[in-house]
Amino acid sequence: MNKTQVACKIEDSVATILLVPPEGKPPTVDAEVLKELERCVEQVREAKPRIVFVRSASERFFCVGANINVLKETNEHTIIPWVMQGHRVLNMLEDLPMPVVAVVEGFAMGGGLELAMACDLIFASETAKLAQSEAGLGFIPGWGGIRRLTGRVGVQKAKYYYYSGKMIAAPKAAEIGLVDFVGGKAELDIELDGFAVAVIAQNQNALSQFKTILNDQERAARDENAAVEAFRSVSCLQDPDTKKRLHDFLTKKGK
Repeated sequence: MNKTQVACKIEDSVATILLVPPEGKPPTVDAEVLKELERCVEQVREAKPRIVFVRSASERFFCVGANINVLKETNEHTIIPWVMQGHRVLNMLEDLPMPVVAVVEGFAMGGGLELAMACDLIFASETAKLAQSEAGLGFIPGWGGIRRLTGRVGVQKAKYYYYSGKMIAAPKAAEIGLVDFVGGKAELDIELDGFAVAVIAQNQNALSQFKTILNDQERAARDENAAVEAFRSVSCLQDPDTKKRLHDFLTKKGK
């Protein structure tokens, strides 16, 4: 296995969507990974579990965003399909009619953080670190990250962390509202189990209706945001500084 795989396991009333990276590597995303994620989301929608967890098989990394091959092929002509595919799949995840929880252990960066934020809730290990880190390469978040980050932490905090590219340690992320639970490994497992039991005890239709109402209120803004991010991403890739940053990064990775 030389690239990230996406697996779906459904047991009783609990579904787990699992990112499985190559040994020793972090989970990354490309067009095929997005297709696998879409397949898993459709499988979950059909199976109708009561709760869904999205997590990584790696304890060091949740997901670090686009893989090196995507970055090599990214230009002003390929960026729009890439942005729109990511929006479509993450919106499908967001629209699942049951609670969806991202379980973040290790690093969640760029598109990986966008994936986590497309879930209803983010539960993190105390060693997790998160960042909306695209500006370092001259990009903007392309999969709804601007809207979702702002919705979670507010405009000023979103500006601070995007402008600086700073990594956010899990306790700080909880303090500013980026994540919803932080604990040690044992505490995280206890919280996941307890939360699943609590969710399963609720009326499924009521939870689904609650989520649908909330998502419907955001749908127009979400759809408009996808087009805006695609357009602005083209502008980023036309910037000579972005081209240089991307070239320097790929050259460094190739050594």
